[in-house]
Amino acid sequence: METISLNITELYKRFAGVQQRLLKDHSSAYQSSVNGLLDQILSRCPQEIKPATLRQTLLDPYFPLGMLAQTIFSDVDGMRFFINKSRPDLEPVLAAELGRYSEAFLRIRLDIEMLFNPMTITCIPLDGQKHELPKDQWCTLCGICCQIGGVPPDPPAGLHYPEHWYKYLAGGAVDNQQLCPFLFQYFGESFFFCGIHHIKPMSCRYFGEQECRQRLSSRGLHQHQENQK
Repeated sequence: METISLNITELYKRFAGVQQRLLKDHSSAYQSSVNGLLDQILSRCPQEIKPATLRQTLLDPYFPLGMLAQTIFSDVDGMRFFINKSRPDLEPVLAAELGRYSEAFLRIRLDIEMLFNPMTITCIPLDGQKHELPKDQWCTLCGICCQIGGVPPDPPAGLHYPEHWYKYLAGGAVDNQQLCPFLFQYFGESFFFCGIHHIKPMSCRYFGEQECRQRLSSRGLHQHQENQK
């Protein structure tokens, strides 16, 4: 597969597609493609982003590969403007955003391991095993509600978040934050869930079925015609 000439957006989308299939199917046929694409992505990222950090994050079974393809690496189509994410001048910006988002995600993963109980903090145990996701609920785990710049970082009564979480929740994990860094994906499947569901901010808890329907009916800025499954 020739990838040298691909820009960071095309590289990421190819990597996300193959890695998601690998997570779902565990077929060794995908492994060499994953390794090659990942090496190319690492070579495009800024020097301040540690390659080991980015590699660990992109291979994490809970990293929201598909959702980043729908936000950071998706064209923006507004009422009066259009942003093509394949533009060469945007490559360093997008590579930096990917690196910083990855750093935030990994830090959150480590916080959960060190400061909370990864077995109970969200809807499934975060132990790397494919536990059954919740069923018979109005939320379909599409993750669209988490395509946001930030929320008021108001923890449940009696709980104090790590200091950097307040910045992350408010929208300061990366410049131009388009996706909540606490959103996790389920092993390459098209299911996305809050990594801190049982301790999420009160502003998120107040978001119910009616608000969900309103959010889904509104036209977003990102184009979702790409299929990353």
